[in-house]
Amino acid sequence: MPAESALLPPEFDSYFRLLWLLVLFISLLMAFLGYIYLAMRKARERELQNMAFSSLALEAQENERQRIAAELHDTVLPELRDNPAAARIREICGRLMPPDLIRFSLKDSLASLCNSFVKRTGIKCVVEIEEGLDFNNLSGEHRLHLYRIAQEALNNIGKHSRAKQAVLVVRQGAERVPSILFSISDDGQGLLCRPGPRTEGGHEGFGMRTMRHRAAIMGAHFDFISVEGGGLMVCVKHPPPPPPPADRRDP
Repeated sequence: MPAESALLPPEFDSYFRLLWLLVLFISLLMAFLGYIYLAMRKARERELQNMAFSSLALEAQENERQRIAAELHDTVLPELRDNPAAARIREICGRLMPPDLIRFSLKDSLASLCNSFVKRTGIKCVVEIEEGLDFNNLSGEHRLHLYRIAQEALNNIGKHSRAKQAVLVVRQGAERVPSILFSISDDGQGLLCRPGPRTEGGHEGFGMRTMRHRAAIMGAHFDFISVEGGGLMVCVKHPPPPPPPADRRDP
């Protein structure tokens, strides 16, 4: 057989070259996608670990607050008796201790928080909670996080805002499965004028970071809107609770 008969036509040679290039491209693409997947998975794992750490840290913070409040109440107050400082110690104990969200509703607890804020600071506080808003779908932990966010926001207003009025609004979102929209605003000098370290998002001190961590643990969206000279609004959008698992029955 002539040697020429063993040679493939030039068209087949070009075809195999393109095929190998295609295989090489697909292999590189799969390797790249695999790398992206692993990187996203590791990032998600780190996020979950950070979230778990934040949750444990906040839980430890709550326990320490209760311990300090109990210590002050049981050891310091009996020594003071009718001393003028006793009223101040009682106020501090009340702020440290979490509200009884089993006996009292979150609505009543927020109203009480705002009343205490008015007495302490002299700043007017308006509470607008949508009538009939149901907090029963929120776990006790999430209700406590919302309460602490409101408490920290009001503390910031009292310390730094130079505001004349604060407004706390809680209402349902407009979605088909409503979320809870939660905001605390003031008419003070805005975030940019307040003391604290600067971050990429502007001023964000320890209190603001704590509020952000609490919202993240709840799976809520957290944001704040600041206009210099126009006050600050802290916004939390709590997603609706997940649907209950469907009952599985044998056919």
